[in-house]
Amino acid sequence: MDILIVIIEIIVALVWIQQGIVRYQFWNDGKPGGGFVPVIFASLVLIAAVAILMREVFSKKNKETYTFQPGAFVPAAAAVLGGFMIQVLGILLSVFLFNTIWMRFLSRYSWVKTLISSVLFTAFIYGIFRMWLRVPFPSGFIFQLF
Repeated sequence: MDILIVIIEIIVALVWIQQGIVRYQFWNDGKPGGGFVPVIFASLVLIAAVAILMREVFSKKNKETYTFQPGAFVPAAAAVLGGFMIQVLGILLSVFLFNTIWMRFLSRYSWVKTLISSVLFTAFIYGIFRMWLRVPFPSGFIFQLF
């Protein structure tokens, strides 16, 4: 079951990389394009997933001891949902909501810690990628309606 989840994560990471390069342009006129951030993060997910897959394939432990754990699908589902959220809401609102939901409901942090962390993390992403590197963020189709 763990191998199936890792394979799904690899597929999602490859789709993010493809979309970041083809649809949003990884590099545009000598500066990072809208696909820069998705390609970087998807590449990190891909590297981690391949490392986990290699560990699972070459592991010496008994493969019959696995039991079904539905919680193992949460990271893969979160990756798919994150990609969808970016398309609909844009990257900044998606990062904020994703971090808030994950910390509050999955990691069970208090609302105060969750909101402080989410605001700081979103501000960090905005400051580094939008202001300093001048990476154009996808705004999502909801905000394009206004």
